[in-house]
Amino acid sequence: MADEIEPNSSPDGDNRSGAADPSASDQGLRGFWEQIPPGPRLVIPLALLLATVVVGFYNWVQPSRDDWSLLPSRLVCQVQSGPTPPPSVTVASVDVSHPRGNVLQLAIHFVQPLPPSPQLSYSLANNGTPLAALDAQQGSNDLAIRNVRTTGGADIRSGKSTHAGQTAPGTVEVALDLTKFDLQKELVSPALTVSSQGYAMQICHG
Repeated sequence: MADEIEPNSSPDGDNRSGAADPSASDQGLRGFWEQIPPGPRLVIPLALLLATVVVGFYNWVQPSRDDWSLLPSRLVCQVQSGPTPPPSVTVASVDVSHPRGNVLQLAIHFVQPLPPSPQLSYSLANNGTPLAALDAQQGSNDLAIRNVRTTGGADIRSGKSTHAGQTAPGTVEVALDLTKFDLQKELVSPALTVSSQGYAMQICHG
């Protein structure tokens, strides 16, 4: 009479399981953990918890991206379609700087010295959004500055932080404290439009 074959046994008599024991890996980790002395076993979880707290706190308080990281050092100007302006009111280049705090500074250089009482107006945008309008003042080299984001159009010049005017025969300088325009967390990327009566506009961008 043939011998009966036990379940889960191979024909050659070896008892082999068809699947790995799921508790084997757990037992291995438990055994490894139990081999660690009691002192380090207490320190390791605390160190992991502390590292998690530090990383989470840093991600919460880390400073926002640099608002001035996209600021170009110079704007390139192009004359739009229409009558070409004479060299005395044609912009050659615009130097851009960030001298301090939230102050944006522009130095507008013309091809030739400006004529007396030039009829020029300037508009400044940031990231494509209109920001300020600058207009000539009768009998003065200074420019009035208006915040176009607000109604009223009052002149907002205030000392060194926000001013504009001709500082050399062929140069107009502009300084704007951007906090006056409610720009405190936006990236600063200016574009300037120069208009002269009877001639094509000039657009300067980075």
